Parts: sequence; structure tokens; C-alpha cells
Amino acid sequence: MSVAGGRKKFFDREIAVHGPVLYLDFELDADEQHRRVSQLTAGLGTEVPEDLLYVSALGVRTHEAISFALDVCEEHEAVMTVLDSLGPAMVGDMAAAKDVIEFHNCYIAPFRNAGVTPLLIDHQARQQSGEGYQSKGAFGSAYKEHLSRSLIQVEAGDRSAEQGTLNVRLRHKKTNFGALCDPFDVTLEFSGEEISASVRELTSSDRAQEATLNARDRVLAALEDSPAYPDELVEFTGLARSTIKNEVNKLKKAGRVEATGEVRGQMEEVRLADSRTRPIKEKFAKSAPDRSTVAGLFADPPEWLIRQIEKYREDPERHLRPLCAVVAATVLGDGARGPEVREEVEEALR
Repeated sequence: MSVAGGRKKFFDREIAVHGPVLYLDFELDADEQHRRVSQLTAGLGTEVPEDLLYVSALGVRTHEAISFALDVCEEHEAVMTVLDSLGPAMVGDMAAAKDVIEFHNCYIAPFRNAGVTPLLIDHQARQQSGEGYQSKGAFGSAYKEHLSRSLIQVEAGDRSAEQGTLNVRLRHKKTNFGALCDPFDVTLEFSGEEISASVRELTSSDRAQEATLNARDRVLAALEDSPAYPDELVEFTGLARSTIKNEVNKLKKAGRVEATGEVRGQMEEVRLADSRTRPIKEKFAKSAPDRSTVAGLFADPPEWLIRQIEKYREDPERHLRPLCAVVAATVLGDGARGPEVREEVEEALR
């Protein structure tokens, strides 16, 4: 709806492309989907976008549905199609790599060839006792994920039937271009004829347990609220003790973490160092934090950029190109445009 409706942001995330969107539905009919869309637009305070197209494939053979959808996309010059969902649409055995690859080549690739971005909705297997939700993937062959350029996991969290609310976490687990987006929560409120949605950034304790974040960021998040001993960091993050030990040592050397002077047995308590001692951020502290430009991005570098710069310092000739690519993906929305920002990146690094 955001792409079709011309909205500039989706939950505070910039939208780079707008245009007609086709919703290809293998599960529900038009009346049910229209009711849901109307509730969502009412919550957003807007109308159902004219460029939001709908085709019900309920009871229709996949070949016929895809062929018709491609014609609709061509007629309306669609920029995206949403396939809901992969299970009912799948031709063949979804657990067989050969069948999944053939399905993508025959039914998904034609959308890409037509310049239409396919957004596939899929399901996970049931969560077993003792199994972590974050580690789960799409039901069936691993090639379902291998053939995807980007993957977002949606996890239902706390819900209240009395208040009519549901918290959902969006977790970016894979991307072939640029950096992963940080996970965030969305609170859905159901009331009468509308569904409203509001974004909530994760707390430090939430981020400490997020497997999509690297070990360094999780340790730093765990220390945001208070100092901690290594065994407490293991408990807070779920990381292995050896990983905690290695990351704490690296963070000490980088000036990000320091000892408090407290000792328990052979364990040393650590805390976050004063942010003013961070060498990379200190260099760019005078610029305004406008991350829509290269200069602004370096003026207030996020954690992933700090790590990229540190990697660049280790071998500038080898790591300059990847650094420019991820900066271009953030600023220009296209990692392939790295050469366009190279001069500005080199200037910022001086």
C-alpha cells in the first residue's frame, strides 16, 4: 500500500520506488482482502490506493494465474507484485531443491525479467519445544531462501485480546546488496473498522538477543543499561562464553568498553566507555547528523559504518570498494553506485 499509494516512508523507513502494485492472492477472495485493506487504510487515515491492483487466484491453476498476473503487470506498468502465499502457489514438492529451483525459474523469474519486483509471502514450519524462533527458516528446501535477494522474518509477539493489540517484530535476515536493516517492532491495534500500526524501536535488552545483529553490537546493547560480568553477558545475549570473551577484548582495544575495577572470582566487570573516547565518532562529531548524504552519514556514523571503517583501516586498498558500495546503498539506495560516492567517501576518511 505504501508503494502503490506514494507514501514516502514505511514505518519510518524511506521508500525509494513508487508505482502500481499487484496483489496476487492464492489464499483469500477479493471481498475478504478488500475488508482488510479498508481497515488498514482507515488506520492510516487514507484511501485505498488506485494503483493497488488485486487478482484472486483461489482455485486457479498456478500457470494460468501467473500468466494472467504478468499480463496485468504489463498493462498497468506495475513495479511490484505480492504473491500470497508460496505454499498454495507452489508447483511440485517444496522440500525438493529441484522443484523449488524450477518453480522460481518458471514462475518468479518472468516478473523480474519484466522489471517487476516479486515479493513472496511464505510460511515457516511449526516451532518445536526448545527451538528458537529466530533460527527458523522457510518451510521446505533451503533454496527458497537461497534464491531470495532479501528476506524478512515476521514474528508475532505479545498480544492482548482485551486491548485488541498485537506486537509484531520485523527481522531482516538476508540481503544480497547493502547492509541489513536493524530489526524493529510494530504494534497493531484492532478496533471496529480500522487497524492502526505504530513502530517501536527495540530496547537494549531486545537488541542484545537479536541474532541478526553481530556479536559486537549485542554485547554493546547488553551493556547499555548497566555494567556486567562475562557470565551475565552470556545470559543477556545467548552468545557463547568464548565469543563474549573475544568481543570484550576487542571492544577494550577499540576504546568502546572499559573495566569498572570490580572483580568476581576470575571475572572482571566491564562497562561502556565514555562515548567521547570513541576515536571514529569523535572525528566527525562537529557535523550535523543528516544521514541522507555521505557527509551527514559520516558525521554521525551508525554502528555498522564504524565497523566498516575499522575494516577499511586494516587494508584500505582492498576494503574501499565495499565501503563505497554500502554507503551508496544507504545514501542513494543502490549499492552498485559505489563509484559515484567514492570521492566523497575518501574525503570523509581523510
